[in-house]
Amino acid sequence: MNEPQPIAHEESNRQTGRPALGFGCASLFGLPTKRERRVVLESAYDLGIRHFDVAPIYGLGLAEAELAEFIGNRTDIRVATKFGMRPTTVGRLAGLAQTPVRQLLKSSQKMKAKVKSSGQGPDAGFVGRTLYSRNDYSVGAARKALSASLRALRVDRIDYFMLHEPAGALGDDYSDLADCLERECSKGTLGRWGPAGDLSQMDANLAGLCSRATVRQFPYDLMTGYYGQPPDQDRESITFGFMSATLPLLRGLLERDPELRHQCSELLEADLSDERTAVQLLVRNAMTHNQFGTVLVSSTRVENLKTACQAPVAPFRNEAEVATLIRQKSRATRSQ
Repeated sequence: MNEPQPIAHEESNRQTGRPALGFGCASLFGLPTKRERRVVLESAYDLGIRHFDVAPIYGLGLAEAELAEFIGNRTDIRVATKFGMRPTTVGRLAGLAQTPVRQLLKSSQKMKAKVKSSGQGPDAGFVGRTLYSRNDYSVGAARKALSASLRALRVDRIDYFMLHEPAGALGDDYSDLADCLERECSKGTLGRWGPAGDLSQMDANLAGLCSRATVRQFPYDLMTGYYGQPPDQDRESITFGFMSATLPLLRGLLERDPELRHQCSELLEADLSDERTAVQLLVRNAMTHNQFGTVLVSSTRVENLKTACQAPVAPFRNEAEVATLIRQKSRATRSQ
Protein backbone atom coordinates (compact mmCIF):
# COMPACT_ATOMS: atom_id res chain seq x y z
CA MET A 1 0.00 0.00 0.00
CA ASN A 2 1.28 3.49 -0.82
CA GLU A 3 2.82 5.55 1.99
CA PRO A 4 0.83 8.64 3.08
CA GLN A 5 1.91 11.83 1.36
CA PRO A 6 2.21 15.25 3.08
CA ILE A 7 -1.16 16.95 3.25
CA ALA A 8 -1.57 19.81 0.78
CA HIS A 9 -2.39 23.37 1.94
CA GLU A 10 -6.12 24.06 2.18
CA GLU A 11 -5.92 26.91 -0.36
CA SER A 12 -4.73 24.42 -2.97
CA ASN A 13 -7.43 21.98 -1.89
CA ARG A 14 -10.21 24.44 -2.66
CA GLN A 15 -8.74 24.97 -6.13
CA THR A 16 -8.20 21.30 -6.96
CA GLY A 17 -11.02 19.65 -5.02
CA ARG A 18 -8.58 17.61 -2.90
CA PRO A 19 -9.53 17.60 0.79
CA ALA A 20 -6.92 17.67 3.54
CA LEU A 21 -6.73 15.76 6.79
CA GLY A 22 -6.28 17.62 10.06
CA PHE A 23 -5.84 16.37 13.61
CA GLY A 24 -8.47 17.12 16.24
CA CYS A 25 -7.07 17.24 19.77
CA ALA A 26 -10.47 16.73 21.46
CA SER A 27 -9.82 13.08 22.35
CA LEU A 28 -6.10 13.47 23.08
CA PHE A 29 -6.55 13.91 26.81
CA GLY A 30 -8.10 10.48 27.05
CA LEU A 31 -4.45 9.47 27.30
CA PRO A 32 -3.15 9.84 30.86
CA THR A 33 0.38 11.16 30.27
CA LYS A 34 1.99 13.99 28.34
CA ARG A 35 4.47 11.54 26.82
CA GLU A 36 1.68 9.39 25.33
CA ARG A 37 -0.06 12.46 23.94
CA ARG A 38 3.15 13.75 22.41
CA VAL A 39 3.69 10.42 20.63
CA VAL A 40 0.29 10.78 18.95
CA LEU A 41 0.98 14.39 17.89
CA GLU A 42 4.40 13.50 16.49
CA SER A 43 2.91 10.54 14.63
CA ALA A 44 0.23 12.75 13.06
CA TYR A 45 2.90 15.19 11.90
CA ASP A 46 5.14 12.42 10.54
CA LEU A 47 2.16 11.09 8.58
CA GLY A 48 1.79 14.44 6.81
CA ILE A 49 -0.88 16.21 8.88
CA ARG A 50 -0.27 19.95 9.25
CA HIS A 51 -3.61 21.26 10.57
CA PHE A 52 -4.07 20.88 14.35
CA ASP A 53 -7.35 21.78 16.06
CA VAL A 54 -7.45 22.58 19.78
CA ALA A 55 -9.54 24.51 22.32
CA PRO A 56 -8.97 25.97 25.80
CA ILE A 57 -11.36 23.46 27.37
CA TYR A 58 -9.47 20.45 25.99
CA GLY A 59 -7.34 19.02 28.76
CA LEU A 60 -8.97 21.48 31.20
CA GLY A 61 -6.70 24.35 30.19
CA LEU A 62 -3.56 22.36 29.30
CA ALA A 63 -4.16 21.49 25.65
CA GLU A 64 -2.99 24.74 24.03
CA ALA A 65 0.24 24.80 26.04
CA GLU A 66 1.00 21.17 25.19
CA LEU A 67 0.34 21.83 21.52
CA ALA A 68 2.74 24.81 21.72
CA GLU A 69 5.50 22.53 23.05
CA PHE A 70 4.90 20.15 20.15
CA ILE A 71 4.90 22.94 17.55
CA GLY A 72 8.21 24.38 18.77
CA ASN A 73 10.08 25.83 15.80
CA ARG A 74 7.94 24.15 13.14
CA THR A 75 6.70 26.79 10.74
CA ASP A 76 4.46 24.64 8.51
CA ILE A 77 1.75 23.92 11.09
CA ARG A 78 -1.66 25.61 10.95
CA VAL A 79 -3.38 26.03 14.31
CA ALA A 80 -7.11 26.26 15.00
CA THR A 81 -8.37 27.18 18.45
CA LYS A 82 -11.68 28.35 19.86
CA PHE A 83 -13.31 30.77 22.28
CA GLY A 84 -16.62 31.09 24.09
CA MET A 85 -16.08 28.28 26.60
CA ARG A 86 -13.24 28.13 29.12
CA PRO A 87 -12.36 25.99 32.13
CA THR A 88 -13.42 27.44 35.48
CA THR A 89 -10.89 27.85 38.30
CA VAL A 90 -11.99 24.44 39.59
CA GLY A 91 -11.56 23.04 36.07
CA ARG A 92 -8.00 24.36 35.77
CA LEU A 93 -7.09 22.91 39.18
CA ALA A 94 -8.55 19.60 38.05
CA GLY A 95 -6.43 19.85 34.89
CA LEU A 96 -3.25 20.11 36.94
CA ALA A 97 -4.20 16.93 38.80
CA GLN A 98 -5.50 15.01 35.82
CA THR A 99 -2.66 12.49 35.33
CA PRO A 100 -3.67 10.34 38.32
CA VAL A 101 -7.34 10.93 37.48
CA ARG A 102 -6.78 9.73 33.90
CA GLN A 103 -4.94 6.67 35.18
CA LEU A 104 -7.95 5.88 37.38
CA LEU A 105 -10.40 6.38 34.51
CA LYS A 106 -8.26 4.17 32.27
CA SER A 107 -8.78 1.32 34.75
CA SER A 108 -12.55 1.87 35.06
CA GLN A 109 -14.54 2.09 31.82
CA LYS A 110 -17.81 2.60 33.75
CA MET A 111 -16.43 5.61 35.61
CA LYS A 112 -14.86 6.99 32.42
CA ALA A 113 -18.20 6.82 30.57
CA LYS A 114 -20.04 8.55 33.44
CA VAL A 115 -17.57 11.44 33.63
CA LYS A 116 -17.42 11.83 29.86
CA SER A 117 -21.20 11.99 29.48
CA SER A 118 -21.58 14.67 32.17
CA GLY A 119 -18.54 16.80 31.45
CA GLN A 120 -18.51 17.74 27.77
CA GLY A 121 -19.41 21.41 28.28
CA PRO A 122 -21.14 23.89 30.60
CA ASP A 123 -24.58 22.45 29.79
CA ALA A 124 -23.54 18.83 30.36
CA GLY A 125 -24.67 18.09 33.90
CA PHE A 126 -23.09 18.88 37.25
CA VAL A 127 -19.54 18.03 36.14
CA GLY A 128 -19.87 20.29 33.09
CA ARG A 129 -21.14 23.23 35.16
CA THR A 130 -18.29 22.77 37.63
CA LEU A 131 -15.49 22.50 35.08
CA TYR A 132 -16.55 24.93 32.31
CA SER A 133 -17.69 28.55 32.19
CA ARG A 134 -20.90 29.64 30.49
CA ASN A 135 -20.73 30.53 26.80
CA ASP A 136 -19.57 34.12 26.24
CA TYR A 137 -19.18 35.48 22.70
CA SER A 138 -18.92 39.18 23.54
CA VAL A 139 -16.25 41.37 21.99
CA GLY A 140 -14.50 41.63 25.35
CA ALA A 141 -14.48 37.85 25.81
CA ALA A 142 -13.15 37.34 22.27
CA ARG A 143 -10.28 39.80 22.79
CA LYS A 144 -9.39 38.26 26.14
CA ALA A 145 -9.51 34.73 24.72
CA LEU A 146 -7.42 35.71 21.70
CA SER A 147 -4.70 37.20 23.91
CA ALA A 148 -4.73 34.13 26.16
CA SER A 149 -4.53 31.71 23.24
CA LEU A 150 -1.70 33.64 21.55
CA ARG A 151 0.27 33.41 24.81
CA ALA A 152 -0.52 29.75 25.46
CA LEU A 153 0.26 28.68 21.89
CA ARG A 154 3.37 30.93 21.75
CA VAL A 155 2.45 32.31 18.33
CA ASP A 156 1.76 35.79 16.96
CA ARG A 157 -1.00 34.60 14.62
CA ILE A 158 -3.81 32.06 14.92
CA ASP A 159 -4.83 30.57 11.59
CA TYR A 160 -8.39 29.65 12.62
CA PHE A 161 -10.23 31.27 15.53
CA MET A 162 -13.59 29.61 16.08
CA LEU A 163 -16.67 30.36 18.20
CA HIS A 164 -17.07 27.20 20.29
CA GLU A 165 -20.65 25.82 20.06
CA PRO A 166 -22.43 29.17 19.50
CA ALA A 167 -25.82 27.78 18.38
CA GLY A 168 -28.58 29.34 20.47
CA ALA A 169 -26.11 31.41 22.51
CA LEU A 170 -25.35 34.44 20.30
CA GLY A 171 -26.74 37.82 21.24
CA ASP A 172 -28.10 40.49 18.92
CA ASP A 173 -24.69 42.22 19.05
CA TYR A 174 -23.05 39.47 16.98
CA SER A 175 -22.22 42.03 14.27
CA ASP A 176 -19.93 43.87 16.73
CA LEU A 177 -18.09 40.59 17.28
CA ALA A 178 -17.79 40.04 13.53
CA ASP A 179 -16.38 43.58 13.14
CA CYS A 180 -13.82 42.86 15.86
CA LEU A 181 -12.69 39.57 14.31
CA GLU A 182 -12.44 41.11 10.85
CA ARG A 183 -10.19 43.84 12.26
CA GLU A 184 -7.94 41.17 13.79
CA CYS A 185 -7.72 39.48 10.39
CA SER A 186 -6.73 42.80 8.81
CA LYS A 187 -4.00 43.21 11.45
CA GLY A 188 -2.69 39.72 10.71
CA THR A 189 -3.42 38.36 14.18
CA LEU A 190 -6.02 35.98 12.74
CA GLY A 191 -6.23 34.09 9.48
CA ARG A 192 -9.87 32.99 9.38
CA TRP A 193 -12.75 32.93 11.86
CA GLY A 194 -16.18 31.35 12.15
CA PRO A 195 -18.49 29.08 14.15
CA ALA A 196 -17.53 25.56 15.27
CA GLY A 197 -20.06 23.00 16.48
CA ASP A 198 -23.51 21.71 15.59
CA LEU A 199 -24.76 24.19 12.98
CA SER A 200 -27.88 22.26 12.00
CA GLN A 201 -30.18 24.54 14.03
CA MET A 202 -29.85 28.11 12.73
CA ASP A 203 -31.46 31.11 14.38
CA ALA A 204 -31.27 34.61 12.88
CA ASN A 205 -28.17 35.63 14.84
CA LEU A 206 -26.17 32.52 13.95
CA ALA A 207 -27.22 32.81 10.30
CA GLY A 208 -26.11 36.44 10.25
CA LEU A 209 -22.76 35.55 11.77
CA CYS A 210 -22.26 32.68 9.31
CA SER A 211 -22.88 35.04 6.39
CA ARG A 212 -19.77 37.01 7.43
CA ALA A 213 -17.59 34.15 8.67
CA THR A 214 -14.71 32.96 6.49
CA VAL A 215 -14.78 29.34 7.71
CA ARG A 216 -17.31 26.97 9.26
CA GLN A 217 -16.61 23.87 11.35
CA PHE A 218 -19.29 21.27 11.96
CA PRO A 219 -19.79 17.50 12.29
CA TYR A 220 -20.31 15.08 9.44
CA ASP A 221 -20.63 11.32 9.58
CA LEU A 222 -21.69 8.60 7.17
CA MET A 223 -24.78 7.58 9.16
CA THR A 224 -26.30 11.01 9.85
CA GLY A 225 -24.82 13.37 7.27
CA TYR A 226 -24.06 17.07 7.79
CA TYR A 227 -24.79 19.03 10.96
CA GLY A 228 -24.87 22.23 8.95
CA GLN A 229 -25.02 23.45 5.36
CA PRO A 230 -23.06 21.19 2.98
CA PRO A 231 -19.57 22.49 2.08
CA ASP A 232 -19.05 24.45 -1.09
CA GLN A 233 -16.08 25.93 -2.93
CA ASP A 234 -16.89 29.53 -1.97
CA ARG A 235 -16.31 29.21 1.79
CA GLU A 236 -13.91 26.92 3.61
CA SER A 237 -15.46 24.15 5.68
CA ILE A 238 -13.87 21.95 8.32
CA THR A 239 -15.72 18.77 9.26
CA PHE A 240 -15.19 16.47 12.21
CA GLY A 241 -16.77 13.62 14.18
CA PHE A 242 -16.89 11.10 11.35
CA MET A 243 -15.31 8.18 13.23
CA SER A 244 -15.46 8.05 17.04
CA ALA A 245 -19.22 7.47 17.31
CA THR A 246 -19.78 6.06 13.83
CA LEU A 247 -17.21 3.25 13.92
CA PRO A 248 -18.91 1.35 16.79
CA LEU A 249 -22.31 1.94 15.17
CA LEU A 250 -21.00 0.50 11.91
CA ARG A 251 -19.53 -2.51 13.71
CA GLY A 252 -22.84 -3.16 15.45
CA LEU A 253 -24.82 -2.81 12.22
CA LEU A 254 -22.60 -5.28 10.38
CA GLU A 255 -22.64 -7.76 13.26
CA ARG A 256 -26.45 -7.73 13.32
CA ASP A 257 -26.73 -8.00 9.53
CA PRO A 258 -24.25 -10.57 8.09
CA GLU A 259 -25.95 -10.29 4.69
CA LEU A 260 -25.24 -6.56 4.54
CA ARG A 261 -21.64 -7.16 5.65
CA HIS A 262 -21.16 -9.74 2.91
CA GLN A 263 -22.78 -7.54 0.25
CA CYS A 264 -20.67 -4.51 1.17
CA SER A 265 -17.45 -6.53 1.35
CA GLU A 266 -18.13 -8.01 -2.07
CA LEU A 267 -18.72 -4.57 -3.57
CA LEU A 268 -15.60 -3.09 -1.94
CA GLU A 269 -13.48 -6.16 -2.68
CA ALA A 270 -12.29 -5.80 0.91
CA ASP A 271 -13.43 -7.28 4.23
CA LEU A 272 -15.54 -4.61 5.91
CA SER A 273 -15.47 -6.54 9.19
CA ASP A 274 -11.74 -5.68 9.36
CA GLU A 275 -11.34 -2.46 11.39
CA ARG A 276 -8.71 -1.04 9.01
CA THR A 277 -11.15 -1.35 6.12
CA ALA A 278 -13.97 0.23 8.14
CA VAL A 279 -11.78 3.16 9.25
CA GLN A 280 -10.56 3.74 5.71
CA LEU A 281 -14.10 3.71 4.33
CA LEU A 282 -15.25 6.28 6.91
CA VAL A 283 -12.27 8.53 6.15
CA ARG A 284 -12.83 8.36 2.40
CA ASN A 285 -16.55 9.05 2.83
CA ALA A 286 -15.85 12.10 5.01
CA MET A 287 -13.29 13.46 2.56
CA THR A 288 -15.64 12.89 -0.37
CA HIS A 289 -18.23 15.01 1.43
CA ASN A 290 -15.83 17.91 2.06
CA GLN A 291 -13.80 18.10 -1.10
CA PHE A 292 -12.60 21.69 -0.72
CA GLY A 293 -11.76 21.83 2.97
CA THR A 294 -10.29 19.92 5.89
CA VAL A 295 -11.49 16.75 7.61
CA LEU A 296 -10.40 16.36 11.23
CA VAL A 297 -9.41 12.92 12.42
CA SER A 298 -9.36 12.54 16.20
CA SER A 299 -7.84 9.36 17.57
CA THR A 300 -5.46 8.30 20.31
CA ARG A 301 -4.48 5.19 18.35
CA VAL A 302 -1.51 5.65 16.05
CA GLU A 303 -2.60 2.70 13.90
CA ASN A 304 -5.91 4.44 13.18
CA LEU A 305 -4.02 7.59 12.21
CA LYS A 306 -1.85 5.58 9.81
CA THR A 307 -4.93 3.99 8.27
CA ALA A 308 -6.64 7.39 7.97
CA CYS A 309 -3.65 8.92 6.19
CA GLN A 310 -3.51 6.02 3.73
CA ALA A 311 -7.17 6.48 2.80
CA PRO A 312 -6.73 9.39 0.32
CA VAL A 313 -4.48 7.27 -1.92
CA ALA A 314 -6.32 3.96 -1.49
CA PRO A 315 -9.82 4.13 -3.03
CA PHE A 316 -12.21 1.19 -2.82
CA ARG A 317 -14.32 -0.10 -5.66
CA ASN A 318 -17.98 0.93 -5.39
CA GLU A 319 -17.36 2.88 -2.17
CA ALA A 320 -20.14 5.41 -2.85
CA GLU A 321 -22.65 2.59 -3.40
CA VAL A 322 -21.55 0.90 -0.17
CA ALA A 323 -21.87 4.14 1.78
CA THR A 324 -25.42 4.59 0.47
CA LEU A 325 -26.34 1.03 1.46
CA ILE A 326 -24.99 1.51 4.98
CA ARG A 327 -26.72 4.88 5.42
CA GLN A 328 -30.06 3.52 4.22
CA LYS A 329 -29.82 0.45 6.45
CA SER A 330 -28.85 2.59 9.44
CA ARG A 331 -31.80 4.93 8.93
CA ALA A 332 -34.19 2.02 8.48
CA THR A 333 -32.93 0.44 11.70
CA ARG A 334 -33.34 3.70 13.66
CA SER A 335 -36.91 4.17 12.40
CA GLN A 336 -38.03 0.72 13.57
